[in-house]
Amino acid sequence: MTSSQDQAYYRDTYLFGTEATVIDAGQDDAGPWVAVSPNIFHPKGGGQPSDEGTVNGAPVIPSRTEDGLVVLATEAEAPAVGSAVVCAIDETLRKRHAALHTAGHVLGHLGEARGWQSTGHSHYPGQARLDFSPEGFEAELATPELRDAVRAELQEAFDAVLARGGAVTATTDETGHRTVTIEGVNAEPCGGTHVSELSQLKDVRVLELKIKRGALKVRYEAEHA
Repeated sequence: MTSSQDQAYYRDTYLFGTEATVIDAGQDDAGPWVAVSPNIFHPKGGGQPSDEGTVNGAPVIPSRTEDGLVVLATEAEAPAVGSAVVCAIDETLRKRHAALHTAGHVLGHLGEARGWQSTGHSHYPGQARLDFSPEGFEAELATPELRDAVRAELQEAFDAVLARGGAVTATTDETGHRTVTIEGVNAEPCGGTHVSELSQLKDVRVLELKIKRGALKVRYEAEHA
């Protein structure tokens, strides 16, 4: 069934509503669920939280099954397979998630350009951060004052990227692997949602660098213009 589900959010971050067809439905321990195509709902994963939205006005919670199908848990009665439904997502939330995820890609690139090795990430609103290994960089990160100087350098580099601008595009190959490319920055595998231009980012701030449990944690925030 997965192969027949069109993941529309892969192509268009700004598709906030659409008509769709129910391609599967059922019930599990959590209650009724439905799968639709085209699917505009991003499920939780890759450090990004899930979209929030509705199917025929009823709230749904998206998730991805082991075989890649995006299913939508609902407390309402699941529509019948083959029926037409109207899907909508929270526009403000989607745009904020996209801004944070794109900013995270740029910040990750800037950290790797310093020689840091990425070890983790979270793009959740209010707790967005990237984790790096501090090994080999103990001297420049030894004190709060030194870490704040590095934070300022990262902010300056990020501001330069934003001033330059660039398109953000995504491609998916025949095996389903998706690559997100930020012009002038990098290209990396990613299943998340992103802005389409760096000019759509605003209020990007590198907030803090700290060492915790053997990891360098870089906190940041970003908003959609």
